[in-house]
Amino acid sequence: MLLSTKSSIWLTVTGIIFILAGITVLAYPGLTLESLAILLGISILITGIAQMAAFIGNTQEERGWVLFAGIADVIIGLFLLLNITPTALALPFIIGFWALFTSLSKVAAAFSLKKRGFTNWGVLLAAGIIGFVIACLIIYYPVFGALFITAYISVFLLFAGAMSIAEAVFIKRILK
Repeated sequence: MLLSTKSSIWLTVTGIIFILAGITVLAYPGLTLESLAILLGISILITGIAQMAAFIGNTQEERGWVLFAGIADVIIGLFLLLNITPTALALPFIIGFWALFTSLSKVAAAFSLKKRGFTNWGVLLAAGIIGFVIACLIIYYPVFGALFITAYISVFLLFAGAMSIAEAVFIKRILK
């Protein structure tokens, strides 16, 4: 986890984007999988760009993971946007594995907070574990239909947004 005001701001922006995407999915459950693929492609692409922006100018030891996550998110986002129809068919698996990766990175960030002596690191760990469970459910049960899948996706997006904002708050506390 990068400890800078810049990374805190980008995490907050990312969190807000994910929360808005999650609310949109909840508000319009009739969205087609193609529309959902576009929405998620844009969200993931912006997240990747935000992570790479947070990487620039930081010299902390964990910065490699931030760059790796940013590059992975840009690739996933571009893939979703450039291959809408085939992506829509595979969307539950793509989202599930992306959610899995995102949740595991939050678990890693939690242990980084623990290593730095932050007392509330367990909150981020719990969030990462819950996100991991949701990701596994998305991957394992894709046949329940679009409404069930969109509910899972919406919950994860809301959770991912909350995790990013919580991480930003933790960073601000550490920097004080």
